[in-house]
Amino acid sequence: MRLAPAIGLRHADSSAMFIWAIFLETAFLLALAGTVLGLIHWKNRKKRLPFTQKILRPPGESLRVRLVELDEKMNDRLIQLFLAAYSPLIMAGLVALQGVRPGIGVWITIAVIAAIASICSAHRLWKVINLRRRIRLGFEGERHVGEALNQLMLAGYRVFHDFLITDKPRLIRNIDHIVIGPNGVFAVETKTRRKVKGEGGAKVTVLDNVLQYPWGLDQRDLAQAQEDSAWLAEWLSKMSNEPVKVGSILALPGWFIDRRSKPAVTVLSGSEVAANVPKLNGTATDDSEIWRLAAIIEDRNRSVEY
Repeated sequence: MRLAPAIGLRHADSSAMFIWAIFLETAFLLALAGTVLGLIHWKNRKKRLPFTQKILRPPGESLRVRLVELDEKMNDRLIQLFLAAYSPLIMAGLVALQGVRPGIGVWITIAVIAAIASICSAHRLWKVINLRRRIRLGFEGERHVGEALNQLMLAGYRVFHDFLITDKPRLIRNIDHIVIGPNGVFAVETKTRRKVKGEGGAKVTVLDNVLQYPWGLDQRDLAQAQEDSAWLAEWLSKMSNEPVKVGSILALPGWFIDRRSKPAVTVLSGSEVAANVPKLNGTATDDSEIWRLAAIIEDRNRSVEY
């Protein structure tokens, strides 16, 4: 009967040492991370980039920024998953160094918590990877269409990319490409969709104000292209103090276009844009007007800084 207090005391001492081991490990990791970040900041404190002038936004710039953010988030999720999965082993090593022997109930509790945390971390990581995959596809599509449109500059056109309508947090919206030439002003919306395996999996049919993909109908793409051109026409008219008409183009890189009707929006594949934009019937624009409108757009579009 006299041994019970001693046994209880040993268990209490073991639990206290176990808690201290976890606390010391956490403090060590935080101190190490703070030291590394401090050294990096101290090393770069007197250095700065040589660039001072802002540059024009390249194709897919908004999506590129999102990809950078998602890469950072994905790294965070990977670290969280690693810590959640290996926390029992880390704790076991720390406890072994301290000579502490917690009861089986403690280890079961830690294992259950680690398993739940690992599942949650893996799910969050999967969501980020899936989103990044979609953003990457859109980014590549805008780059392909942007490269094709840039060829028009050899024919006297002015081409701009990733023109921001608004940059409010969580409400970033842009016009993918703007083309200004002798036959008018055009807003180009790029939509990149993965193809479907099998016959007809690479064909999209243009119907009356609707697109028929292999998996079903879509009205949003055409509607968004019209919304973008309407916004640009209103904005340019306000900025130039003259009415400006803007044509709508929807670019679908990599797809074969089967045109069954002729909606208000011109639908082109990525390989068709450079050859077909000069053929479109827009509003005749002389050289002075091209440069005047281009200067208005460039003033807002030159916004990339380092």
